[in-house]
Amino acid sequence: MMQILLHTPAWVFGLLAGLVILGLQQARNREVARWLAYLLPAGMVILSLVGVTSNFSAHWLALSLWLAGLCAMALLGYQLMPVKHLHYLAESNRFYIPGSWMPLLVILAIFFTKYCVAVLVALGNPLVMQTGFMPTLCLIYGGFSGYFVARALGLVRAFYASEKTLRAE
Repeated sequence: MMQILLHTPAWVFGLLAGLVILGLQQARNREVARWLAYLLPAGMVILSLVGVTSNFSAHWLALSLWLAGLCAMALLGYQLMPVKHLHYLAESNRFYIPGSWMPLLVILAIFFTKYCVAVLVALGNPLVMQTGFMPTLCLIYGGFSGYFVARALGLVRAFYASEKTLRAE
C-alpha cells in the first residue's frame, strides 16, 4: 500500500485536498449565487465522465451505461431525496442551500473509485479484464453523477417555485 501512495503523483493529493474543502463547504448552510450553485453539479458530472472515458475511451456501451446510471439516480434522487429547505432568494439572485454531508461523501466516493480503478489498471490487476467490470463501473460513475444532477434539478425546481410565487403576488 505504501508503494502505491509513494508512486501517486503529488497533484492527486492536491486534488483530494481541494475536493475535501469543496465537500466541507457543502456541509454548512449557505447562500450561493445562482450561477455558482450549478458549478458543483456540473464539475462532478464532468469528473465522473472523465473517469469513464479515461478508462474505457468514448465507447458507446460505456457512455450508454454511464448515462443510464446518471438518469436512474437523477430520477430517484430528485423524487426520493429532495434537498429540504432549499429555496431561491429572488431579491439577491441567490439560492439558500442547507448544509449536508452527503455531497462530501459522494465527492469522495467519486474520487476514491477513480483512484482505485487507476491503481488496478496501473498494476495490471486481472479484475479490470472481467466481463462485468466495465458495465458495473460505468453504472456506478453514472449513479454518482445522477446524485449531483438531482441536486441541480432541485435548484431548478426551487427557482421556478420562487418565480411562480412572485408572479402570483
